[in-house]
Amino acid sequence: MKKVFQEERQRTKQLRKRIKDLILKELTTNLNPYWFVSFHYTDNRTNEDQILKDVADLKNKIRRIAYKNRDRSIKNSGSFPYPKILFINEQSHLGTGQYHTHIIMERMPANISTQADIENLFRKILPSKMRSLSKWKNIDIQRLSVETEDLERISNYLSKQCGHDNISLESIVVI
Repeated sequence: MKKVFQEERQRTKQLRKRIKDLILKELTTNLNPYWFVSFHYTDNRTNEDQILKDVADLKNKIRRIAYKNRDRSIKNSGSFPYPKILFINEQSHLGTGQYHTHIIMERMPANISTQADIENLFRKILPSKMRSLSKWKNIDIQRLSVETEDLERISNYLSKQCGHDNISLESIVVI
């Protein structure tokens, strides 16, 4: 029995390392990380399928907001690169089953790229458009450092809850 437990623990450790390495690879090669955002959902959001629907809705809303705020003074500015976003959904470690999401995203269009603009986006605009986002729980918004050590710490933090029964990496999306 002890050997089975040790083998399971070793597999979980290896899985966590692979997910950490995947996140780090995405942050260093495919993404130009700029913002780190953590937010909570309303109470009773304990169903993973519902969270995935909420994240899909959030992706669409961010895409529309990015498109509406593009620089229209540039001819043909309708086609521009949308910011890439990495979504990680985690359950509360307190045993409530409540979900929260971490987002790492690239810089938004120039007229919504300041700290105040992003805070307004996640604290006022998106919660007013989505009932699933908590309006009273803290939303953490930070500018990311692209130093290798910092990206390693972030990838370690984002893979902390991974295991065979819970892989928190939801998607890496080009929206």
